[in-house]
This record gives sequence, C-alpha cells and structure tokens, in this order.
Amino acid sequence: MMQFNAIVMHSFREAIDRKVFWVMILMSVIVAASMASVGFSERGVDFLFGTWTVESDFWSLRSDTLHERVGALIVGFIADNYLGKFGMLFALITTASIFPALMEPGAVDVIASKPIDRKLLFLYKYLSAMIFILLQATVFVGITFLVMGLRWRYWPIGYWSLVPLTVLMFSYLFSLCALFGTWFRRAMPALILTLIAWFCIFGVQSAHAVLIANPDFDKTGKWTRMVTAMHWATPKTQDIPEIARRIVGAADFVDIITPHADAMSETDRSDFEQAAEGNRKLTASIDPLSSIASSLAVEAFVVFLALRRFNRMDL
Repeated sequence: MMQFNAIVMHSFREAIDRKVFWVMILMSVIVAASMASVGFSERGVDFLFGTWTVESDFWSLRSDTLHERVGALIVGFIADNYLGKFGMLFALITTASIFPALMEPGAVDVIASKPIDRKLLFLYKYLSAMIFILLQATVFVGITFLVMGLRWRYWPIGYWSLVPLTVLMFSYLFSLCALFGTWFRRAMPALILTLIAWFCIFGVQSAHAVLIANPDFDKTGKWTRMVTAMHWATPKTQDIPEIARRIVGAADFVDIITPHADAMSETDRSDFEQAAEGNRKLTASIDPLSSIASSLAVEAFVVFLALRRFNRMDL
C-alpha cells in the first residue's frame, strides 16, 4: 500500500505540474460560470443573468418536461463535448508520458526505494491515471451540479454517474495509450497513435449506427457482418453519452425537436421523421451492460498486451 501511495502521488505531482491540468480546471470553472449566466423563468430563458430574455413556453418553468430537456442539453452537449471529447484529449495529453517516462533509465529509483514487481508497478501507474481523470471529472460534475441546482432548481442525482462513466471512457482510450507508450517508449507517438485509434473507433461505431438506423441496408450482407464484428471488437466510446442520458433521465434530442416538426415543410418533416425513427432504433439497440462488458473485455486484452510488453523490457 505504501508503494501504491508513493507511485500515485508521484504521478499526480507530475500531472499537476503541467499547465494542461490547470487549463482543464479553468475550463470547468468557465463552463460552470457560463451555465450560471443562463436561467429559466415563467416567460422562458434568461441569458446573461437576465439581461436578455427569449420568451418560450417550451423552455419556461411552466413546462412539466423542462428538466428532461435541460438534462438532455447538459449530457448531450456540454458534458459530452467537455468530458467526452475535449476532456479526453486533454487527459490523454497529460497522461501519455506516464509509461514512456517510467521506462527511462533510473526512473524506478525515483519512485520507490524498495524493489517492486513490474506487474504491480504497471498496474499502479495505470490506476494513477484513472485517479487523475477521476479528480477532473469530479470537479466538473460537482460545480455544474451546484449550478443546475441553485440556478435552475434541478438536482439530478443521476448526473453524478458522469464521474464513473467518464473514467470508464478514459480507461478505454488510455489502455491503447499505455500499449503504444510501452511499445515506442515515447509520449508523442503514443498520443498520436491513440488519437488515430480513437478516430478509427469512431468510424466503426458510426458505420454500425448507420446500419442500425437505415432500413435500406442489407442486414445479412458481408459488409454488415464485418462492421458488426469490428463494432464488438472495439471499445464503445460513443455509447457512454446514451448510457448517461438514461441514468440522468434526460430527454432524447429527437423528443426535443419533435414538437417543432409541425413548422417544417412536408419534405423536411418526412426526412425528420425518418431520421427520428432511425435514431430511436439506434438508442434502443444500446444495451448498457453488454456495451460496458464487451468494452472492458477489449480493454483488458489491450492492457494485457501492454503489461506483457512492459514486463519484458529493461527499465
């Protein structure tokens, strides 16, 4: 336990010494302040602390489903973009050097004065990266949760699920970063290859989403089977926002837009209804348990490869 604490504290000090850590904290504060400048009243939405008001029954306190729509915006736009995209990018930038730095000559002597098993050393450093992103997610969720409660009278307890879900999503990507880091022993190649892999994962999941949502595709064709197999063989990062939305109890974006469909032209309304039906099929096809379990299985395999590589190399 003492070795674990020493390794985690060493990794944490390295992380907070970098400007990226404080940039993420500052961005969390800015996002929370921006949210606080928006309020909801009986008339509609107030911007810039009431300086500018947009009248709308749809977004007023009179609406019984206002909180469901607010939850959809927070989870689907703010949290998904900050924690799910920019947050992941900043976190990977901050932690990409963990294993390359550890594999430099003499690095272990700085971390621990007593011998330590390589496998434990690897796992301790891996967990230290999870603790780092856990702190970042907790700060962001904590201050935005207070804003929603104090400003919008909305206290979604399920919103806290974003903390473990963010750590989970990061672990999917960091396992790849650890593998590339132990293979090349340099932070920059590890980061670049991880981002490329993330882009490929996004492509596979997007292709699978099109197959699910579009009724015109051949569900039994070889390309469909290939995409489905690749989908199951990759960590499902894009499922995380949908899982979070369900836990929070937020509305689907389609349900937010549907009441405005009557104002569309006949052609646009037909296209929208077709897209909405496809989106409902896609969200219904996501099973949180199987999504997380299969993704963790892929992560475990990648971590095993990284651990094996790390264990066979001289430090």
